[in-house]
Amino acid sequence: MVSDGLLREIAAQFATVTDKELIRRINRAPDFGYDDEAIELSRRLHERGRDWRWARNSHGHDVVEIFDMATGKAIPDDSSGSERSSDS
Repeated sequence: MVSDGLLREIAAQFATVTDKELIRRINRAPDFGYDDEAIELSRRLHERGRDWRWARNSHGHDVVEIFDMATGKAIPDDSSGSERSSDS
């Protein structure tokens, strides 16, 4: 579990970064090189009843897939819903 203080620090660090850019960074990062981005993306998505998971794309690469937490269904090409940053 991440402390509230650390969550605030991470949110501030990525305040001007869009959801799409967070996803792009996670998708391009080396293994375990995306911890802060993943925490921030999860925080933002949870506010909207969504989360993310790894899914295999048509090229055989694992990429971020956004899904609805209530149904478990993927939200196609959503990039979490918008270009919003955390303060939108």
